[in-house]
Amino acid sequence: MADANRVWRLRNRPVGGIEDGDLSFDVEPIAAPTEGECLVRLNYLSLDPTNLVWMKRDSYIPAVAIDDPMRGVVLGTVVESKVEQLPEGALVSGLGSWADYQIGGPETLQVMPDTSPMPAEQAFGTFAVVGPTAYVGMIDIGQPKEGETVVVSGAAGAVGSIAGQIGKIHGCRVVGLAG
Repeated sequence: MADANRVWRLRNRPVGGIEDGDLSFDVEPIAAPTEGECLVRLNYLSLDPTNLVWMKRDSYIPAVAIDDPMRGVVLGTVVESKVEQLPEGALVSGLGSWADYQIGGPETLQVMPDTSPMPAEQAFGTFAVVGPTAYVGMIDIGQPKEGETVVVSGAAGAVGSIAGQIGKIHGCRVVGLAG
């Protein structure tokens, strides 16, 4: 294990898009877990449209605090644990930060289930944020019915491409819009 942790920290609330100085890239000591926590080495980070929302304002969860590590959905390996539910060597996913190493616990992380034959990183990419977003939008809200026409804006994006597939599975004619 390295002795330094690279961390992206939120320094300013973006106005519009992200500008130089809104985030900083810092090198810091690796924190040690306390009772009920584990230390996780980041394997994969999901970069999602919601990251910008979390930088700007409270939404379904509070905004990232100024000077805190930037928040993200992560897939990582537990390297040290002081919590039974998250043993050393376990592959875990959940809410974490843009950092090589991070402290977590069962309130934000869970052991990644066996996804074979699909590799864990592919399952993470599909099921972490974009898959559930497409599913809720299409199934819970859109409720597609066979024979209907579904128009997907942003069809070339991660969520839109899955939404289009869901529409096809339900027997819909799918029209995708892409810029």
